[in-house]
Formats: sequence, structure tokens, C-alpha cells
Amino acid sequence: MVCLQEIKCKELGLHEIFKMWGSNEIEWVVNGNENNAGGVITMWRKSCFHLSNVSNGSNYSIIEGEWRLEDAIQTVVVNIYNTGSVIKKKAIWEEVRVKRLMINTKVWCVVGDFNSIKCSGERRSVGCDVDHKSEMRRFNAFIESSELVDLPMLGRKFTWYKPNGLIKSRIDRFLVSREWLDRWPESKYRVLDRAVSDHCALVLDTVTVDWGPKPFRYLDVWHKDSRFREFVRNRWLSYEIQGGGLFVFKEKLKLLKADLNEWNREVFDNIFSRG
Repeated sequence: MVCLQEIKCKELGLHEIFKMWGSNEIEWVVNGNENNAGGVITMWRKSCFHLSNVSNGSNYSIIEGEWRLEDAIQTVVVNIYNTGSVIKKKAIWEEVRVKRLMINTKVWCVVGDFNSIKCSGERRSVGCDVDHKSEMRRFNAFIESSELVDLPMLGRKFTWYKPNGLIKSRIDRFLVSREWLDRWPESKYRVLDRAVSDHCALVLDTVTVDWGPKPFRYLDVWHKDSRFREFVRNRWLSYEIQGGGLFVFKEKLKLLKADLNEWNREVFDNIFSRG
């Protein structure tokens, strides 16, 4: 699937869309803004994704459908292009958050130009005043309240550059649900070199490499229990393993995995087995 923002939707025809995709084995959804000066377009290979519903909002499209891979996966993809004032951005975030609560499908991916950053380190050569800090808090609140995860980014630290290269920001990203990560746990995205746009293209990679058994699964919810840190600390110090540093570390992780699984069952009633 390809999600593009700030597209001259009024000027797009079949020839232009086929040229962008590379063939006519394609379906798409276009959402232009108020005066058709720009908008977003979402494209996919029609043999791989079956569209069931589209909901266009102000500067975003919500695409519901079924990935036809090794099995059928009901999925929601949100293509977002957030511009304007902080008030307008907040309104769009709230609309998407409410849609997330209303739609039964749990596998979500929200991608695009959010035109906001999560922390001051994601912007260079721009002063981070009180207004920027307030916007960062709101953006982070949207991610948390929507129960989305910010995927790891590879290749570059920033996704948007001024022509002189001195001002740059990480304002484009992929946010996914926990259910998405349950299905594609190795999800991450690469930032490509800039071409014709001041934004870099992002490529999502969901390929899973089998590295063997994982040391343990880690859940953010554990931090909500005040006993968690003390439990891990006491268990880690209690393990008596002899050998080199890496060997000791590996063996302690194996023991900690077993102890955490048992603690998880006692405290959270085995959250790993919940549907």
C-alpha cells in the first residue's frame, strides 16, 4: 500500500496514477481538501487488499479492508496529512481517536505527515518554545490515548528538510496498534533519500526474521504495577551464574523470562493468552 500526502488531487487522472504505481493492477482512494489545491491519495495492489469501507475526513482518509496474504487480516489504515494550527491538528487527532474507538477492527496503522514532533530532539534549528512544548504534549497524549505505538525508524533521524538542509524535523511516522504488532512484531520503517519533495519517503517493513526464541516478551502495562521494578531487581540480583559477561547476561534473561511469566499470571491473569 502507498500513502501520499499533499497531492494535487484535482489534476490526477488514470494515466498519472498508473504511472506513479507502475501498472494498472491498482485501486485507490483520493481525498482532496476544500479547494482541491491538495490532498491525500492511498493506493494498493487490488489482488492483495480488498476494500470494505472508506471514511474521508479533513486531511485524512480511513481505509478499512482485508489484507489477502497467507491469511485474511482485517485492517484499518489511516493516511493523514495534518496542517494548520495546533487547534486544527488537535481536532483531527481527536477525530481519529474517536474513530479508533468506534471501529471494531483492532489491527491499525496510522501513517503520514503529522506536522508535529514527540520531543524536542526531533526538530533541529527551530526554537522549542512554550507553544511547541504544549503541542508535543498534545501529540503524545493522542498517541497514548489511541493506544498506538511509534514504530522504530531506520536510515535517518529526520523526515522533512528545508531546501538548505539546516532546518529539519521528524514529522512523518508510522503509528500502529498492539494488535498490528501481534501480527507483525518486527515492524519498522526506513527513511529513504529525498527526491522531488522536501519530505523523505518512508517504507514500512514487516518481514519477520527468525532469530530463535526471544529472551522474553515485555508489556508496558507491567509498569502500572508499583511492585514491578522491585520484583525485577530482586530476581535479577538473586541469580547466581558463573561465567563470562555475555553468558551470564543470557542465562539471567532466561531465568527472568520464567519468573516474569509466572508473575504475569499471578498479577495480570496471563494477559498473553487473552484474545
